[in-house]
Amino acid sequence: EDTVTMTVTYGEYQPHVGDQDALKLTVAAAVQETGQVLAKELLVRLHTPELTLTLLGPAVVGQEVPVQVVFQNPLPEP
Repeated sequence: EDTVTMTVTYGEYQPHVGDQDALKLTVAAAVQETGQVLAKELLVRLHTPELTLTLLGPAVVGQEVPVQVVFQNPLPEP
């Protein structure tokens, strides 16, 4: 058994995501002693930032109310 860590930067995966919010990873390996080939697929869902909503006035049924929405963009671009 062995563990391999691989970092995939936003710049590497961004062109392949499109409007999907998931990455499909495929890993293949061969057992040297037996020649057996193994493959595994993993679907990784990307999380959208958490939104914080704050009412800026009284909420009245049927009337608009101003709301402040705050979130932190985790990506290196606007």
